[in-house]
Amino acid sequence: MNIVLIGYRGSGKSSVGKRMANELWKKFIDTDAEVCKRFGGISIAEIWDQHGEEAFRAAECEVAAEVLKKDDQVIALGGGTVMQPAAREALMAAKDTVRVYLQCEPAVLAERLAGDTATRESRPNLTAHGGGVAEIEAVLAEREPVYRDVADHELEVTRMSLDDVVRHIIKLFL
Repeated sequence: MNIVLIGYRGSGKSSVGKRMANELWKKFIDTDAEVCKRFGGISIAEIWDQHGEEAFRAAECEVAAEVLKKDDQVIALGGGTVMQPAAREALMAAKDTVRVYLQCEPAVLAERLAGDTATRESRPNLTAHGGGVAEIEAVLAEREPVYRDVADHELEVTRMSLDDVVRHIIKLFL
């Protein structure tokens, strides 16, 4: 069985995914990291600058389709991946796969992202707002209905510890 974590950047997909994969003896896949490897290991921001968003999104769809064909994984899907129809179709067609939306309040997402210099430097702004709560709210207005549509389960993680999120998701499936 695959467990796919979806949600906005900073919601904990990678941290939760790594911990859960370790506890369940599954392979962990971060699709953003896999996309970066395809571009020689440069950051997402550099991919956008050098190759454009379209090239990034195309690679994102390819990676999602490839990893979803395999089994026994915990997958942290890039925050915008499900907005691409081809990736969404691959996600919904994946056999023996459970999709969990990690929902988090915009103000907390903004705090987490502001405190993570690696994220700030490696990821592009998604709107003209230039980051922060205004950008998160604008992007979530588009993405959240899609996150909810594709998710089998939604988990409000705003005030949960990493361990609590992992335990809660594991209880859903064991």
